[in-house]
Amino acid sequence: MDRQNCAEVHGAVERDPLMMGDETSSSAMKLRTEYLSSGVNHISMGIDWSTDGIVCYAASTGVLLYDPQLHAVTGSSIKHHTKRVTCVRWVHPTPTGGCIIVSGGADGKAVLWTVSQKRIEGLHVLNPLSVLDHGDSVNLVDATLLKVKEKEMILVVTASTDVISTWLICLESGKYEHLHSSAPPGNVFPLSLRLFEVSGAKFPVIAFGGHDSRIHILAARELGVYHSVCRLSGHEDWVTSLAVMKEDEGRLLLASGSKDATVRLWKLSKLQDINEPQEEQDASNRELKLKSITFEIPSLCEDISMCALLDTILSGHEGLVSEVCWARPSLHGDKLQATYKLLTCSKMQDRSIIIWEPNGDTTSSMWLEVARLGEVGGNMEGYYSCQFSSDGSQVLGCSYQGGLHLWELQDGAWEPCVVAGGHFNQVADIAWDLSGRYLLSVSKDQTTRLHAGWKTKSEVIWHEVGRPQVHGYDLACITTLGKYKFASGAEEKVIRAFTAPANFICNFGKICGFEVEDDIAKCEVGEGAAVPSLGLSNKAVTIADLQDVHQVQEEGRDEVQAYFKPLSLSVPPTEDQLMQNTLWPEVSKLYGHGNDIFTVAASSDGSILASACRATNNIDAAIILWNTTTWSKLDTLAKHRLTVTQLAFSPDDQYLLSVSRDRTWAVFMRAENNKGVTYRLLQSSTKKEDIHSRVIWSCAWLPDSIHFVTASRDKTVVVWGLVDSVWCKKAVLNENDEVTAVAVTKVLTSHCILIATGLSGGDIHLRRYYPDDSAFSLEVMKVFHKHHDVVRRLEFRPTLESTSDVVYLASCSSDNRVNIYKINM
Repeated sequence: MDRQNCAEVHGAVERDPLMMGDETSSSAMKLRTEYLSSGVNHISMGIDWSTDGIVCYAASTGVLLYDPQLHAVTGSSIKHHTKRVTCVRWVHPTPTGGCIIVSGGADGKAVLWTVSQKRIEGLHVLNPLSVLDHGDSVNLVDATLLKVKEKEMILVVTASTDVISTWLICLESGKYEHLHSSAPPGNVFPLSLRLFEVSGAKFPVIAFGGHDSRIHILAARELGVYHSVCRLSGHEDWVTSLAVMKEDEGRLLLASGSKDATVRLWKLSKLQDINEPQEEQDASNRELKLKSITFEIPSLCEDISMCALLDTILSGHEGLVSEVCWARPSLHGDKLQATYKLLTCSKMQDRSIIIWEPNGDTTSSMWLEVARLGEVGGNMEGYYSCQFSSDGSQVLGCSYQGGLHLWELQDGAWEPCVVAGGHFNQVADIAWDLSGRYLLSVSKDQTTRLHAGWKTKSEVIWHEVGRPQVHGYDLACITTLGKYKFASGAEEKVIRAFTAPANFICNFGKICGFEVEDDIAKCEVGEGAAVPSLGLSNKAVTIADLQDVHQVQEEGRDEVQAYFKPLSLSVPPTEDQLMQNTLWPEVSKLYGHGNDIFTVAASSDGSILASACRATNNIDAAIILWNTTTWSKLDTLAKHRLTVTQLAFSPDDQYLLSVSRDRTWAVFMRAENNKGVTYRLLQSSTKKEDIHSRVIWSCAWLPDSIHFVTASRDKTVVVWGLVDSVWCKKAVLNENDEVTAVAVTKVLTSHCILIATGLSGGDIHLRRYYPDDSAFSLEVMKVFHKHHDVVRRLEFRPTLESTSDVVYLASCSSDNRVNIYKINM
């Protein structure tokens, strides 16, 4: 089946008219999801690679589709899981109506997803076919295709800590039947689970590994009602992963990974002529053989006698084996032949993925490690999951940081390749470069990431091209200070400022197709950056430092540290390169706040920085102004009594706007003092007179600098305008949910303003606002591929074009995602 068939769905996709917005209206805007970025959940069943080359992976509370050939996320599930997705699997074999995905969640639900044939707003849509309510958190799930009364049905097995349940789903209607639920044999906690076919068996067979160090084989005489038929002992700790491969002779090869750091291979075969007497052998010719275990599998006629025999033990990891995976059968002529390649990964100290192959012919019980992939050094956990591509030429891994790692076999060597990634925790804030060339995002995963358009021969693909900051605290806010400069705040009392090094600027220009020779010539912070041992600050690495390191290495002294290594890249960096070689040097630390930094903002030229921290009194709620040339404090602005939630300078830098948890806003006007530029309070709202009755989360200026917008938890958005030197209410918009983010941009081809609002439920709404009439348009566009959690920030991309009917909107959310939408006006 070709790649496009993976996007087919059984039946048409029905869209809620309320969710469609005005996409189909001739007078309305057209929207396309240009970029979607999110990391993988920390789970061992977080990714699965289909035979058609499409990867599905668990991302927070949703499921995403990724195409390694296109280097982009190509599909997204609609919002359905309410808690983190714990496991995802493609249904095998593929139904005739199209691909099906099954996912389990911590919300106690297992969902079967169909994939839309056509793209909606740039992405395929994963629609729920059936939702199975397991009750407790679904830790494990697997599914297979059955034919019941000549109809295609899907058998789903779900498992929690104390219950294994079976379900039967009709592909035509989506209706399901709960077949059976029972406690695992011996009240074992299931840690791994697989469904597999035995030739001639009545129903598929279940294998699961538990905390009792055993593998349990379950079979059914009645559809869905399983009972234990065999237990395989040998592991000395938890059995954490299972994979089954069908050999050409019809035998099965079961691989099991364990916390005891070993992988065991078991041969499952039918017993032929079991009752016939065995030939007597001479004592001198007898071989030492392991004890085999026999068990019965129910069949339509006579029960099938099976034999389980330990074939070999693979020892190469240093800790828990998080996943095992077989390469898929390869096509030789008209026949599929088993491919004897095994993939194993560990999330413990060795942080590696190992490829195993048998020594010599395929009947050999001697398996050798033919390749070891992964990261060298570091103190984080390793790989949670690993997968082979359909032809076995590529390997995909998922690491602790939520990043995907891709290797491809090239000329006999496994080479790292470009692969998508994203934040693996809540994204707190985003900021565009002043010229719109790149987008910065900060997250509770303690990283700052740089997203930009990768210019290929045929198109521009948005991708993560840098990781300027890897911190030890959860990051909370960010703002750009000029070309290749930014400041960020975290859950600490310090604001840190960064500047791009020469090596990054050079690679950025080659990847994105920008002329950067002048920028490299002006760079004064060195070639790169590195974090010293036990340090939190990115220290600049100069050419002289690199020469010193090279000399130390030649002399063989012990004091060599893992320094930055200059790279020459024309494609986005790999996950390893992002973590080690794209850091920006820290140029300054700003001290002055008494609590964790909550928000920062900069003037249009980046010369003035405003910051605020968490506060429960008026002293801590003060806003501090900083000079970004001398890195000195300019002034302290006191007005609010609780945390200032957002700051915004007007486009002409004449005003500074602040909104707070105390339900008020304040406007400060530019002035002069003995230290230079400062701002003085011009006007503020009061809780009694203000329209907002709850915390004000967000604010934004209109391009004319005499209107601004405030957005509140009370579900209102208010436009304020300057009339006779007084800021007055101009228009009020009522939303259907708490408003947590707002952004504004000018529509260059008309006399209106485009206002985007982000809601606590993840929705993003786009509306036109007409300043001359002080009125909102009745039409509203609701983004289809919305976020699954609170929208934290919205930012329109700056544009230098004088005439353009295309705008870009970036968004970030607590669902770990960073999205960029292209809006054609």
